[in-house]
Amino acid sequence: MKKLIEVLQSGADYLAGKGVETPRLIMEQLMAHVLACPRLQLYVRFETIIPEDRLVALRDGIRRLGAGEPLQYVTGDTEFMGHRFKTDRRALIPRPDTECLVNAVLACEPLWAGQRPVIVDIGTGSGCIIISLALARPDAEYRAVDQSEAALALAGENAAGNGVGAGIRFQKGDLLFGFGPHSLDAVVANLPYIPTSVCGGLPRHIRDHEPMSALDGGSEGLDVICRLAVGARTALRPGGWLFLEIGFDQGARVVDTLKECGYTGMVVLQDHGNRDRVVCAVSERNGK
Repeated sequence: MKKLIEVLQSGADYLAGKGVETPRLIMEQLMAHVLACPRLQLYVRFETIIPEDRLVALRDGIRRLGAGEPLQYVTGDTEFMGHRFKTDRRALIPRPDTECLVNAVLACEPLWAGQRPVIVDIGTGSGCIIISLALARPDAEYRAVDQSEAALALAGENAAGNGVGAGIRFQKGDLLFGFGPHSLDAVVANLPYIPTSVCGGLPRHIRDHEPMSALDGGSEGLDVICRLAVGARTALRPGGWLFLEIGFDQGARVVDTLKECGYTGMVVLQDHGNRDRVVCAVSERNGK
C-alpha cells in the first residue's frame, strides 16, 4: 500500500532524474488527473492510500512522462479557452498563447458587424481555434482545413465533444486551395513558424512527440505563412480579415510581407508574456 504523499515524492524525484522540467508540478497534475480531483486537493489527502488500479495508472503515466511524452498526451486532454480538448499525437497541443489569436478574432468588431461571416481556420489541428470561436459566436459559418486526415479526425471528435460538431465543416486540403475568390470574411491560422534550424533544438517533449509538420516553417519559419498570405488575398472579400499566430521575433517581417501582398491595417498583438504573437491585417477594399 502506498500513501499519496509517498507516490507524489517518489514520482517527482523520478521525473527530476529524467530531466523533466518542473517535476513536482507535473507529478501533481498527473495525480490530480488519475485521482479525478482538483490539484490543490492533493494537499489535504497526503495520507490517503491510493487504490491499486490508480497506482498502476500512475506508474504508467510516470513512465511515459519520464520518456519525454508531454503531460497532455499522457492525460489525453487539456484546457483551452475554458473548454476541454482531447489531445494526442495527431495534432499539436493547444497552448495558452494561441488563446490570444482566438481573442483577437472575437474582438474584431467589424468582422461581426455583418450577418453570418464566413470564417476558415487553416491548419486546424486539434480544432481548438475554430471550436472556441464557434462556442463563443455561433452566429457565423465555420470551416476548418488541414492536410492531415488524422488531425481532422481529432478536430471532429473535439467539435462533437464540445457540442458544435454540426456547426463546423471540416475538410482536407492545402491552405486555401478550392476556396473561390472573395468567398471568405476571415482567415485564421496557427501555421508552422519555427525555423528548420531551430526545430532540432526544441525540448524533447515537443521535438520527439508532437507532429513536426505542424512546427517546421522552413528556413526562416515563414514559408507557409507567406503562401497563405498570398492565397488569402484572393479568397478574402475586399475588407476581409487575416489573423495569424507568429513567432515572438517575426512581427516586423510578417508585417512587411503582408504589405508586399497588398494588405493594410496591420496590427501586432502580444501574448501573455508580452511577446509578439498575433498579426491582424485587412485585405484592401479595392481588391488590388
